Amino acid sequence: MRVDTASEPSLLIATDLTRAYRGGKGVFDIRLRLAAGEVVGVMGPNGSGKTTLLRLLATAATPTSGQVSWFGTTNARDPSVRRRLGVMLDQAAHFDQMTGYQNAWFFAHQFGLSDALARERLDELFSWSGLWDARDQLVGEYSLGMKRRLNLVEALVHRPSILLLDEPTLALDYRAELDLIERLQLLSLTGTAVVLATNDVHLAERLCDSILFLHEGRAIREGHVPELLTEVAGSKEVQLQLNSPISLEGLRSLAAVEAANVDGDTVHIILARGANPAQVLAVLNGTADLVSNMRVRRPNLGDLFLKLTGVALPVGHR
Repeated sequence: MRVDTASEPSLLIATDLTRAYRGGKGVFDIRLRLAAGEVVGVMGPNGSGKTTLLRLLATAATPTSGQVSWFGTTNARDPSVRRRLGVMLDQAAHFDQMTGYQNAWFFAHQFGLSDALARERLDELFSWSGLWDARDQLVGEYSLGMKRRLNLVEALVHRPSILLLDEPTLALDYRAELDLIERLQLLSLTGTAVVLATNDVHLAERLCDSILFLHEGRAIREGHVPELLTEVAGSKEVQLQLNSPISLEGLRSLAAVEAANVDGDTVHIILARGANPAQVLAVLNGTADLVSNMRVRRPNLGDLFLKLTGVALPVGHR
């Protein structure tokens, strides 16, 4: 049974959080509350500010304005704050000339674990992550997937109160992804809070309690997953794989089309409730050779983002 977070104080509060970079990039006026056991997904296209936001929450970057409160303090340099955070950012910091186990041992001691406790937890985590046979191998010889799994080991070893994970399933195989989902669900049930930056809609819908959509550095919508999905319930997503480019304006002008976007040779179209996909084909002037493949499916969180912004989320690694 999930921990009841309704009466729990927030572990983390971000208030009007802003980090501005040259060229207009960054995040702006973000507000976020995170309670014990809560899993929050942050979704948005590349460059939307997901990694910047996680770096701010992880004390790895300083805000231009606004603030973050961790466990009741706004002091990002407080060692007690960092010892309660488990962090997996986009670029892991490893010592390539040390073994995987030596790297994880270093992190365990940085978090204050005794030798006996570090050994007990690392043995379990290396076995869980599938890195047991590679624990004495130099990290410089690890593949990207192995480095990502090692990063997970390091983020989990001290059993943090808050986990901050940037695309944690990137480069993981299907079995490893399922193992991670199971571990995160268990941690959530026992009170660990998680902020998860991902564009894997399947992962987000299965694991997250709520979602924060980021677009051009700003929060454009947030809410519980079931509530967000009701906004596209009954509609359809049509995917057309095309042999040559087309103009989207004709499609977007249709009353039945709520949003349309192109990704490579595939056009993604969100149809309104009750709309017939054949209406889309009619706009293509009956050119049968233009469409090489057509797929109609139930909409997901990515389709809601497309409906809200006109921009498609990158297709997940799966």
